[in-house]
Amino acid sequence: MSTIHTTEPDPESQLILHTWRKLFENNYGSELDRSSLYEEEVFGFEVRWELLKNTPLHSIFPNNPKKALELGNQVIREQFQNRNSITRPVIRIVGFDQEFSYYLEDVRTRDRGRLLSFQVTVTNLDTPMGWLKKSKYICHDCGVTWSVNQSLARERKRSTICLDCEREYIKQMKESKGKAKIPPPTHNITMLVEENVYEDIQYIEITCPSMISKVLEQEDSNQIYSYLAVVDDEYVGSLSINQEVTINAWVELDHLPNRDFAMDTRRVFIFKVHSIESKN
Repeated sequence: MSTIHTTEPDPESQLILHTWRKLFENNYGSELDRSSLYEEEVFGFEVRWELLKNTPLHSIFPNNPKKALELGNQVIREQFQNRNSITRPVIRIVGFDQEFSYYLEDVRTRDRGRLLSFQVTVTNLDTPMGWLKKSKYICHDCGVTWSVNQSLARERKRSTICLDCEREYIKQMKESKGKAKIPPPTHNITMLVEENVYEDIQYIEITCPSMISKVLEQEDSNQIYSYLAVVDDEYVGSLSINQEVTINAWVELDHLPNRDFAMDTRRVFIFKVHSIESKN
């Protein structure tokens, strides 16, 4: 039988979990109570930025957004499960302050990692696809299972040895002065393919509406730059060409098409979309 080890959340994680629970209970009780009626497989649960302002999340989120969202999604999924909902909710923070607003053409490499808001026009849509978000392994010597988080469009991270077996072997070697009673850890591990976690994504091309306006107004101006963005989960297949929306996205860097990070030092911007707000 496989074994799954759990660890106690660190103090900051406990604070984040507690803050999200209070925020949902105090502001979204009725929405949560309706969650059992949702029929979608994935539901984007919109949270207004202003609700985070008077909480610890207001300072934690800009500095460590991925941790804040990961723990927030854990809380809201528990809330949905407690109400017997089979839908998987995903937090989508919307309504960011003006200080987050930015023009696409003003983005530079120094902005990498920032979450910014952009007014954009969708210029092209790629075919939806999936990617391996988390791979799962099992050790056939001790039965422990573990997961490895992957990164989009990067080389897959592989486990080659069971860390539990390795730690136990090192511990016994130290205690017995080099005469451990167990053999060294082996490579007797297997990926549990059917338990891997995949996510739907779609690449889209976007531009700034102001660029389009300039081209239409100036006869000698014909340059419209397109930028690459990627959406996931419920946003896949939801957009259309020429649609104007606000995207709240992380600025990241990617390699050039048909190249990789080892072959070329040049980089292009890619915007990893966190939330989308339709233009009123």
